[in-house]
Amino acid sequence: MTDVYTPRQAARIRVNGLALLPAAVIALVVMLLVVGAPLIVPMLIGAGGWLAALVLRQPVALIASKKMSRDAAAKLVGWFSGPAEEIVRLVLVLLTVHTVAEAAWFGYGWATIEVLIIAVNVIAIASLVTKDDPKSREAREMLEAQGMLKTANPLWGLFERLSASALHIGFTLMLFANPWLVLVTLPVHSVVNMLAVKFGKTHIALTEIALAVAGAAALATGILLLA
Repeated sequence: MTDVYTPRQAARIRVNGLALLPAAVIALVVMLLVVGAPLIVPMLIGAGGWLAALVLRQPVALIASKKMSRDAAAKLVGWFSGPAEEIVRLVLVLLTVHTVAEAAWFGYGWATIEVLIIAVNVIAIASLVTKDDPKSREAREMLEAQGMLKTANPLWGLFERLSASALHIGFTLMLFANPWLVLVTLPVHSVVNMLAVKFGKTHIALTEIALAVAGAAALATGILLLA
C-alpha cells in the first residue's frame, strides 16, 4: 500500500508542477528570436492535436485498466503514446501546415499545451497525496506508477519539459520535411516515453540527459532537413 504523503511533500509536488510552466515561456522566447512573430492558427492546431491524441489514448487506457494489472496497463498506454501522437501529428501537418514557420509554431503549440496540462494536473493531484481514503490511495498508486509524484529538485521537471518541447518541435519539422519519417518519430516517441517512466525515478540525472539528447537530436534533424 502506498504511504500517505506529508503536507510538506505535497507542497513540494505543487512547486514541481509550477516549475514546469517557465518551459513554455523559455521556448516562446527562443521561437520569437529564431522563427519570428507567432502564428496563432498553427499554434492552436498543434495544441488541439495534442488534445486529440490524448482523447485517443483514453479508450486504450480504459480497456487496459479493466483487463490488465495496473503496471501492465500503464506500460500499454505508454507504448501507445507514440502511435496516438505521431499519427495525429502527421495527419494535421499534412492537412494544415504549408511553411517552415507554420511547422515550428505548430510544434510549439503541441509542446506548450502538454506543459500546461501536466502542470495543472500535478498541482491538482497534490491534494490527493495527503488523504487516506480508498479513492485517493488508488489515484496515488496510479500516479506514482506514472512518475507524476516526483519530489526531486523542480529544476529537473523544467529541464524535462524543455527537452520535450525540443522533441515535439523537431518531430513536427521532420514530418513536414518528409511525412515518411513518421516511421522514425512514432517508435522513438514511445521508446523515449517508456525510458523516462522506467528510469526517471531511479536515475533522474542520466534520464534527463538522455531526454535532452533526444530532444536536441530531433530538433537538429528537423532543422537540417529543411535547411
